[in-house]
Amino acid sequence: MKKLIIATACLCLGQLLFAQSLQLKGRIVSGKEAVEFANVVLQAPDSTFISGGITDQKGRFNMNNLRTGNYRLQISCLGYEPRQIELNNLKSSHDLGDIAIDSSAVALDEVTVTAAHVINQIDRKILLPTSQQLKASNNGLALLQQMKLSRIQIDPVNRAISSSGDGDVQLRINGVTAEIQEILSLRPEDVIRIEYHDDPGMRYGGNTAAVIDYIVRRRDTGGYVSFDTQNSPHVIFGDNNLIAKINHKKSEFSVNVYDHYRGLNHYWRENSETFRFADGSSFNRVEEGTPDKLKEHSTWVSAGYSYQEPEKWFFNASFRGYFRTERQNTSSKLFPINQPDNSVAMKDYKNSHSRRPSVDLYFQRTLKNKQSIILNVVGTYIDSKEERTYEEKQQASTLTDIYSLINGNKYSIIGEGIYEKGFKKGKLSFGIKHQQSITDNDYAGTTLASTKMKEAYTTAYAEFTGKLNHFNYSLGVLGNRAWFDQEGEGYQKYSFLPRLRMSYNFSDNAFIRYRGDISRNTPELSDMNAVEQLIDSLQLRRGNPSLKISTTYRNTLYFDYRKGLFSGNLNIYYMYEHRPVMEETLREGDLFIHTVNNQLSFQKLNPELELKFGPIKNILTLSFTNGINYYDSKGRNYHHTYTNWYYRLEAMANYKNWSGFFQIQNHRNYYYGETLSYGENYHILGVDYRYKQLNVGVMTLNPFSNNYKRGDENFSALAPSRNWWYLKESSRLFVVRLSWNFSFGRKFQSVEKRLNNEDNNAGTLKSGK
Repeated sequence: MKKLIIATACLCLGQLLFAQSLQLKGRIVSGKEAVEFANVVLQAPDSTFISGGITDQKGRFNMNNLRTGNYRLQISCLGYEPRQIELNNLKSSHDLGDIAIDSSAVALDEVTVTAAHVINQIDRKILLPTSQQLKASNNGLALLQQMKLSRIQIDPVNRAISSSGDGDVQLRINGVTAEIQEILSLRPEDVIRIEYHDDPGMRYGGNTAAVIDYIVRRRDTGGYVSFDTQNSPHVIFGDNNLIAKINHKKSEFSVNVYDHYRGLNHYWRENSETFRFADGSSFNRVEEGTPDKLKEHSTWVSAGYSYQEPEKWFFNASFRGYFRTERQNTSSKLFPINQPDNSVAMKDYKNSHSRRPSVDLYFQRTLKNKQSIILNVVGTYIDSKEERTYEEKQQASTLTDIYSLINGNKYSIIGEGIYEKGFKKGKLSFGIKHQQSITDNDYAGTTLASTKMKEAYTTAYAEFTGKLNHFNYSLGVLGNRAWFDQEGEGYQKYSFLPRLRMSYNFSDNAFIRYRGDISRNTPELSDMNAVEQLIDSLQLRRGNPSLKISTTYRNTLYFDYRKGLFSGNLNIYYMYEHRPVMEETLREGDLFIHTVNNQLSFQKLNPELELKFGPIKNILTLSFTNGINYYDSKGRNYHHTYTNWYYRLEAMANYKNWSGFFQIQNHRNYYYGETLSYGENYHILGVDYRYKQLNVGVMTLNPFSNNYKRGDENFSALAPSRNWWYLKESSRLFVVRLSWNFSFGRKFQSVEKRLNNEDNNAGTLKSGK
């Protein structure tokens, strides 16, 4: 009897565990041929997304960790009729075998209509890459460029991802924080879907404009090796990336090395400055530059280990190191605007070095009833050194000689914990985060000084995200404590900040969303230094340890619509900052002081319209972005307004193994304080050819222009200036691209790491112009 009871209990327990974690798999075929890259989506009866991905080269799909219930399986693929299968009362793992879909092409005015590949969820968008997008891509960045996410810009030359909104873009792979180098190493075939948080929740931080999470297959044996490079044959310009991952049972080991270098010999600047003295006189000075050197070299290395027990817990340990050197030589002629023959020879040479090693420990525990706990600790050390030599000579006489050497050391630790609880129609999230840092800076040369700064920042939040029919909402509140001390001077402030987000789905094709939030902005450590640094014979830069925290109010209204080949969105953003930390210029005798202070207010209004059409005949996709930036900057002794119209146009074409793109944009300028910063005005043309896992391509930057420049303009009443710097190599730059990816071993879905903590602010006061 005792054995029978034990056997029965074991059987019941096994059935319970089995019912809680089901598996669904099958194979998509058309006739006798397997259909690769087919989109397979599993939904609840109310169309809630459960799981999804694409079929492999043999047409197979596999979904794990499902629960008992009713489901709807939707299958779609370019060139095939979509199919839907009802799965009622799924109680056990099931192999659906071969699922046949019929070949079909629905033409309308010579335009092929394809199935939708975007699923809107409460807090994110699920994007499923099409077979054509996968075939036309050679890495994760190229795939993102093909998918053209709303309000996301891809810079293939600098290998950067940015957002139209204010803030950073967080990158993740299976929820784990990722660097751009790791995105470059992804095989497009391994990407199941992309989860795009275009309006991130409070857990992602207040300065995050978007979160892009690549959900990829993870191997249980084997691994992969990837190499990606782009180099110019006529300019010292290169980016090289090497990554290797090996999986063994529940463990994964990874190593990544990325090398970046630039060696440019035609860099110069042209400035015009006006200095207005107390007696009413003024001095107008012009700087005419001659081509000189600009060099930079950086190396990024990473080594990681992760271990997971599926549906239980996940541990990840990462060591990262970032090493950078930069040299910037500026040689110019300075002269009064009305006396060009009365010139002096100016040299402004800068050298900087930095090292930033960090250790990242992450732990995630999955509990029953849709609960999870996440813990993350990151320790970082930043060692920085900046050397500057400034000299003005007239014939053999030295008129100005300035030398500065800054050595900085910063130690920081970040700890964070998050608890989440899922419900049928929503999710509750709690979190707490603490950051502590100590910064020591030594200033030598013309100015002798030493500073020691201590900073602590603690935040705690609670947020609930829910759904009620076509209405989605999110309510959150954040409390924080900010503390700063520099030799007895600083601040301490407590805040209580609400956040609201609401959206309404008119249909599967259209929705409208509103977001409002309040945030606090702590001053930059580099601005808090109680240090003065001479810029030249007339100007000085001064820190301000008396700076206080400012408050920002943000409101965003967003409308999104997509139908067939057309998609578009309108975003209206308004921001008001109270007591912002902005620049000001003072006059002390014949010396002009550039410093920062808490000014009165800053406002920004940014309506932006984005339109996309395609793919036309499965080949051509066009997108156009048009926006206006309006700025209102009010200081204690100035008030400036500025309006900037900008645009961005992109065309992408894919045919068989060939792909090409063209990008063009004008200046998207930024105004803050008294300075107008001019954005980039550029165009890029690229062509790639892919053969299996090898990709070869060429790319050119500004092929139809020979004058690349960036600049800014200051509208100070005491010392206005206009500054431009030129870089000849950024016009008609030709780059050859090559990537190769080799993988082995079978795969399974990875656990998701969900935090992103990093410290990259050295906290030193800028010494040059």
